[in-house]
Amino acid sequence: MGMSMKLAIAAALSHRPKLLILDEATSGLDPVTREEILEVFQEFVEDESRSILMSSHITSDLEKIADFITFIHQGKIILTAQKDELIYDYGIARCRQEQFARIEASDRLAYRKKDFQTDVLVKDRQAFAQKYDGIIIDNVSIDEILLFLVKGEK
Repeated sequence: MGMSMKLAIAAALSHRPKLLILDEATSGLDPVTREEILEVFQEFVEDESRSILMSSHITSDLEKIADFITFIHQGKIILTAQKDELIYDYGIARCRQEQFARIEASDRLAYRKKDFQTDVLVKDRQAFAQKYDGIIIDNVSIDEILLFLVKGEK
C-alpha cells in the first residue's frame, strides 16, 4: 500500500498543481512511510502559492502538517480554527462539582461529567485560569477537542 500511495502522490505532484485535494492519504500506511509522505507534503507547501486540502481521521498527521483544522460531524461544520490555537490555547478544566457550578456557561465550549469530576473544554485556558482560580487546566489534544464537541454537553 505504501508504494502505491507514493506512486499516486508522485503522479499528482508531477503536474505541479497549486492545490492537492487528498482523502485519507496516509491511512493504512506504516509509520515510516506515513512520515515520509508527510515530509513530501511539507515540502510541497513550503512554496506558499501551493496548498493541500486533506481529509483525515489520523489527527496526529494533522497536528504535524495542518495550518487550519475544520471538524465536520454528520455533514455540519462544528469548528474551524488554526491548529496552533487549538493546541496552545484550548484546554480542559478538571473541576469538582462545586467548581463546575460557578463556571459561567459562556466560558465553556462543552463538558463531560464523570464520577467525581467534570471536565470542561475551554477556548482560552489562560483567561479561564485567571477568572477561575484553583481549577486545574490541562493541555488538550485534537482528538479530545473533537470528542468534547461531539459527545460533550453544551
